[in-house]
Amino acid sequence: MSMLRPAALGLLALLVSAVPALAQWREPPRSMPARATACTVSRVIDGDTIRCRDGRTVRLRGVDAPERGEPRHAAATRALQQRVQGRTVTVVPHHRSHGRVVGDVLLNGRNVGREMHAAGWSKPRNARR
Repeated sequence: MSMLRPAALGLLALLVSAVPALAQWREPPRSMPARATACTVSRVIDGDTIRCRDGRTVRLRGVDAPERGEPRHAAATRALQQRVQGRTVTVVPHHRSHGRVVGDVLLNGRNVGREMHAAGWSKPRNARR
C-alpha cells in the first residue's frame, strides 16, 4: 500500500472539513419587491413548483420536495395538487432561481410551502427552502 504524500493528506483534510459547509444552504436575500399578486394554478409541476394560468412558474418558498426520479416525487406532487390545483392563490415573490420566481404561495392566508414542509414533504436532509 502506498503512502499518501503530506500535500495529498492536507488536501483530503480540507475537503472533508468543507463538506458540512457545502451542505448548509442559505436562502438568497430578497431581490424582488414583495408585491402580492393573484395566480390561478393551472398546473402543479412537482411538489414545490406551480404554473399559473398567466404563464408564470413559481417555486414555493418553504419546502424542498423530491425532484422527478427521486423517491416520493409523485406523492409530493399529488399532495400539492390536492391543495392548490385550479385554485386562486396569492404569490409574494422573494427571489429568482433557475429562471423561476421563488416566493411565498398563500391559500386563504396560509403559507402552502410551509404547510407542505410541516406535512413532511421536504427532502429529509439539507433541504433547500
